[in-house]
Amino acid sequence: METTKRYRLPYPSDGDQVRELPDIIKQQAEGIDEALAGFDYDGTDPNKLTARMAAVEKQLDAIRGNTVVLYDNDNTPFAGAITLSESAANFERLTICFRSNDNVFSSMDVVNPDGKAISLTTSFFNETSYFFLKNRCYKITGKTINTYSLSTDKWITGEANVCNSNQGTRTDVLVITQVIGTRKNSII
Repeated sequence: METTKRYRLPYPSDGDQVRELPDIIKQQAEGIDEALAGFDYDGTDPNKLTARMAAVEKQLDAIRGNTVVLYDNDNTPFAGAITLSESAANFERLTICFRSNDNVFSSMDVVNPDGKAISLTTSFFNETSYFFLKNRCYKITGKTINTYSLSTDKWITGEANVCNSNQGTRTDVLVITQVIGTRKNSII
């Protein structure tokens, strides 16, 4: 006698005697019965089980479809805003992928993103006197993600050499390359 890999249901092998077959079939039936009990199937209404499985499949399809690529461009220019294909208000979470002018890629998740200011940061170490910390703040508003500003003459973006000179430069050094939205989805 052999068993299936996943559910360990027994089945006869070529060398099994015919008289062992009823025991094998009984074990299979008990295994299937136990598996169906896990779906709250009481055996009285097969349509109830079918309806529950259809609902589970529908929910799985919804889960698979709740992730949307809203923006995708590895060659986005360092200055200016990006435009999403849908409003951030439609999503419970955005995954923001970005890169620095040193081609260091990173990402962050933002929960309930619409209207939030975020800070993207990378670092780049080349030698003891060359270690740059890079930052850019963005504001997420509807379909637009743009560099965040406290006022019209102050932009929050730049880099600092945190070794040796400690000098900072106000410039665009980070850029968003991809935004992935996750829609609200309940399994209840």
